[in-house]
This record gives sequence, C-alpha cells and structure tokens, in this order.
Amino acid sequence: MEILEFHEVANLFPLMEGKEYDELCQDIKDNGLLEQIWIHPDGSILDGRNRYRACLQVGIEPSYNYWQNYDQTELEFVLSKNLHRRHLNETQRAIIASKITNTSHGGNRKNQAENFPLEIRQSDAANMLNVSDRTIRTVRTVAKEAPELLQKMEAGKMSAHQAEKKVKEKKRTQERKEMAEKVEAIPFESRFNVFCGDIKTIELTERFDFIITDPPYPREYLSLYEVLARRAKEWLMPSGLLVAMCGQSYLDEIYAMMSEHLEYYWTACYLIPGPAVALRQKQVNTNWKPILIYGSSGYRGKIFGDVYKSEKPDKEHHEWGQSITGMLDLVKQICLPGQNILDPFCGAGTTGVAALLHGCTFTGFDIDMVHVNQSIQRMTEI
Repeated sequence: MEILEFHEVANLFPLMEGKEYDELCQDIKDNGLLEQIWIHPDGSILDGRNRYRACLQVGIEPSYNYWQNYDQTELEFVLSKNLHRRHLNETQRAIIASKITNTSHGGNRKNQAENFPLEIRQSDAANMLNVSDRTIRTVRTVAKEAPELLQKMEAGKMSAHQAEKKVKEKKRTQERKEMAEKVEAIPFESRFNVFCGDIKTIELTERFDFIITDPPYPREYLSLYEVLARRAKEWLMPSGLLVAMCGQSYLDEIYAMMSEHLEYYWTACYLIPGPAVALRQKQVNTNWKPILIYGSSGYRGKIFGDVYKSEKPDKEHHEWGQSITGMLDLVKQICLPGQNILDPFCGAGTTGVAALLHGCTFTGFDIDMVHVNQSIQRMTEI
C-alpha cells in the first residue's frame, strides 16, 4: 500500500499521542472506520491523519472522500473539522493560530481575496481559534527563545504560561551567570574603591544597583537620612534600592524625611544577638533594629527575605560597626553576585567586605580618613 503524505494545513494540528491515540486504534479495530479520510486534490491527506495512522496500525483498509469544496479554503475546512472534535487546550490552539498568522494557506476558492484573506492577521487568527492575542505572543516568544519546549506545548504537556516562566528563568539564570563572570574577570584589587568624602558634597558619576549603609543614629545626625535619600535618588539605578539601617527612636521622622525623595519599598528586621539593648529614653529593651528599604517601582531584582541575623556583635573595627555575619546575610539575601554596591557611611568597611565576599563590586566613602584606611586594609586582606 502506498503511504500517503499529510497536507501542510492538516499538520497545523498536533498528532494524537498516548492514551488518546491508543483508544482511537482500539475503536477502529472494534467498530471499523466510521468517518472517512479526506484527500486533497494533490493526493495528500487533508483531514484524518490520526484515523489513517490507526487504520495502518490495526490492519484495516482506509476509505476516502475527495475534498473539492470550492466555497471553503483548506484551512477553513480543517478548522471546521478539528476545532470541536479535538479537545485542544488554549496553548495548543494558540500554536495553531501562531502558525496561520501571516501565512498563505489558501487553496481554491471563489472570491477568496474578498472573503478570506491569504495573509491572516493575528487578531483574526485569535478569533478563529478562540484564544487571546497575548497567548499567541507568548507562544511565539517561547518558539523563538526555547524551541525545545514547543513540542511539549503542542502535546498538551505544558501551558504557554508555564513555558514562558521557564524561558524567563533560563534568560534570568544566563544573565546572572554572565554578570557574576564579568566581576570574576576583574582583578580583585580593582573590585573595590574606598575614599574620603562627605555625603553632602561629594559628586559620583557611577550609578549603583544598591546603596547599603548604616548611618549614625544619634539625634544630631538625624538630618543625614534626608541627605542620604536625596543623594540616593542621584546615585541609584532605576531598578536600584536604598537599604539603610536605623534606630527605632526617631523612626517616624526618618520615614517622613526619606519619603520626600524616594518611594517606600519595605521595612526589614535586623536581629541583634545577645542581651537586649536598653533604650532608656523610651523605656524599651530591644533585640532588633529596622532596615528601611526605598527605591522606585522599577525594582525587578531577586525576591529577598526581610529578616537578617548576626551570629555575634562586632565592635572590633568601629564603635558603631555591624558584624560580618550580619551584613553578609543581608547582602546575600538582597544582592546578586556581580552587582555593584555603594556605602556612603562605610566606616570600617564591613559592608564592603560582605559585598566582596559575595562576588559584588563595592564603592564606599566616609568622612573620616582613619576609617577609610581601615576599610581599605580590611578589603585588601580578604
């Protein structure tokens, strides 16, 4: 028996597989071929590929009808036969819509240009297959970025949304890998820059993914939070975040000052190990401090937690210093290796050490040259 080919329009629909195909074979074996197979004038199968395959498999001679409907295109005919007969999900229908968009599946038809365009617009294809334009666009993106997923989508084993998530994850993973590798290629001594400067007057030309800092807490320094937020607006990338530690005593005032310049994002918790710190002016013993996170609606970085832990306090390098373990926990949760971090109150450089240990680049400055030199020494010795 001569094996017939399948018409290109017939191939728009996925072939049956697995249980569905096995059930079709069994039905034809038990009851014979109940619906004939449609043959195109060119000799190919226009409709009935699965029935044809099943007949060959169970050893039953196929019977045929010959399509000569000049009032329908091949595409209209195949769609009319298959859309309601096949239980296709939205993704499978969107794949078909994507295939017929801006393609010529015409054939013999009277007044074809007037009644049914050869070049099908995406919106028309969406209406024909009862799917959204967005799903069609998603299918096209997946087919371009990850064609290996298309077969799973056609077989109904993966939705367009699931495939899109995988494509984004793959792209994100690759981008993050390249970002980390770019920093790894930089000589270690060139990954950090620490200098003396005053946050009120210093000018920086670089923009940063994150500003992570711990300004002084006493009331006489409270205005620095307003300065920090104003300068951070200049120094942050559009997707960047300002992450600033503070005390609880003047928290309401700090919120108000910072919100004048940046968009509030979140408040996180930095757990302080050991005995509670007594805030006598408020009659409160505290075991944590707030971390205020500000930025803009442009943040699209990693998902991060909002509780950071330090193994033990560390005042060896600076009377107001944080521990390496605590700052490293914060940097690891928020930042990705390869990103750049600024600390405009770098003190003895703990944030910089954490940044470098995590594979980030670091820029820091402080008004005290003694602390600047101390920071440089600590980072050089990593």
